[in-house]
Amino acid sequence: MPARRRFRSEAPPENRREAVTFLILFLLGFFPYVNTLFNNFVYDDYFQVVQNPYVHSFRYLRQIFTTTVWSFQGAQGVTNYFRPIMTLGYLLTYQIAGAIPFSFHLASLVLNGLAVWLVFYLLRRFSGERVALIAAGLFALHPIHTESVAWIAAVTDLELTVFYLATFLLYLRLPDSEHRWRARAAMCASFALALLSKEQSMTLPVLAMAFEHFYRDDRSTTTVREKLSRYAPLWAMAALYFGVRAIVLGGVTSIVLRPKLPWYETVLSAVALIGGYLGKLIWPVHLSIFYVFHPSNHLTDPAVLAGLAGLTLCAVFFVVLWRQAHLLSFALVWIFLTLGPVLNARWMPAAVFGERYLYLPSVGFCWLVAWSAVKLWSADAPALLRPLSRAIPALLAIIALLYGVRTVIRNREWRSDEVLFRQVLETQGDANLIRSNLGGIFFDRGDYADAEREWLEALSSGPTNAYALDNMALLRQREHRYAESLDYSWRALRASPVFTIAHVHLAETLVFMGRTREAEWQFQTAATLSPLSTRAHNSYGKFLFDAGRLEDARAEYEHSVAMDSTDEAYDRLGDIYLRW
Repeated sequence: MPARRRFRSEAPPENRREAVTFLILFLLGFFPYVNTLFNNFVYDDYFQVVQNPYVHSFRYLRQIFTTTVWSFQGAQGVTNYFRPIMTLGYLLTYQIAGAIPFSFHLASLVLNGLAVWLVFYLLRRFSGERVALIAAGLFALHPIHTESVAWIAAVTDLELTVFYLATFLLYLRLPDSEHRWRARAAMCASFALALLSKEQSMTLPVLAMAFEHFYRDDRSTTTVREKLSRYAPLWAMAALYFGVRAIVLGGVTSIVLRPKLPWYETVLSAVALIGGYLGKLIWPVHLSIFYVFHPSNHLTDPAVLAGLAGLTLCAVFFVVLWRQAHLLSFALVWIFLTLGPVLNARWMPAAVFGERYLYLPSVGFCWLVAWSAVKLWSADAPALLRPLSRAIPALLAIIALLYGVRTVIRNREWRSDEVLFRQVLETQGDANLIRSNLGGIFFDRGDYADAEREWLEALSSGPTNAYALDNMALLRQREHRYAESLDYSWRALRASPVFTIAHVHLAETLVFMGRTREAEWQFQTAATLSPLSTRAHNSYGKFLFDAGRLEDARAEYEHSVAMDSTDEAYDRLGDIYLRW
């Protein structure tokens, strides 16, 4: 009987090597952040995930793609940020696993692993495998990335970077593609996802144009028409995006949040911010989720001088690289171009300076460091630096170890709100917004004295802090000091007239004082300002229920349930039907 033939399919060695490389790099971006899987929701996570009706039901898909990222908060959520991929990701994760922080952190870790691999794949095309491996390793371990990976609300930077790198890689491969139209379609699709992730993606057409005309190997042998055919689809997609935003959102640029900030202070502040960002890339110490912004108003400001020094050194470095290592000068273009959109303090939110904004720009920094290390390590290193070259592997190992340890330790700062806020206040003592949030933690666990201390201290440095004022109103209400509570509520509403919860707390105080007609008007105002706020509708429903207006209360609770199901609304509806 003839022996049975056995068939065995083996992948080519190159494919197996690619798979192993991908796995190693993915795990390198995954494992330093494993301890974040057990962290809780913190800071903005509660608003964007736990209290966001868009995340709880697929019926809000249209709103996700046609409104701003904070539109679920009604008038209080006025912004021009458009991040549908972020909210869609939250929605899918919530539908799969519910409001469990573990699943949201896991999604961030997967995205970070993909970003590390894409950094390697991109830089291998530019500078070879050794440089790419070192750069990807530095990118995976750099402590400046902990905010982007450990904080659920910062997932936009991970999504942006993954789609941004993928789009640029597809752009680079256009000349090698057999089916150009398919390659362009894939590039445009990836760019569309980047555009829907974060506004920084609009720098990509500029980056591609600069690379095409000044850095691509065949730039001297291709016609202008051929160059345009490669990056023109990106400009077309950007124009389409601009048009859609103008129609759907009524504008393209972010809302000016600091209209009183003069332009000369804006420019000086941008220089100071550049110095700060370069400093954090080079020396990632004293990191914080929140930095208090102080505008720069004169050239002798130390922060401005540091920024000018950094810009000067980078300009000199760029000229040297342009002449001696031409392609590497593109790393500096990458850093400054991708960082540019967050340097205008006039349209930035409260956190003008944010470590998460460095996630994408740091690709260029890691490339520069890795190339320099390999250059010093190589046999053709300058004679003066050859003794140092022998120490490069050990030096890289030490840096990787320090980066990794610092990253793992810092991940724990996101395990709870209290830990996070206390860490911020150790370095940013005048962060009155964070201090008012810390007071809220004390209040929730019944430490009213500690809560009052934090809120009063927050108001001493920020007398118009609407959150601290409203919290003081709630505290005075609990203490039955209603006149003082009213005073704090009105001060909070003068500072922020569309502050929904401040209207609710004011209405509750008015009820305790027997001023029910005024109270009802405030409840109605809160529900009108934030139509999707279950807190506003449930509070108004309770007011109507206590007044014996059961039919009106039923309508209010059913409206609340229709917006976003809550136990309180269903429980109250049961009480109403029981009464009937």
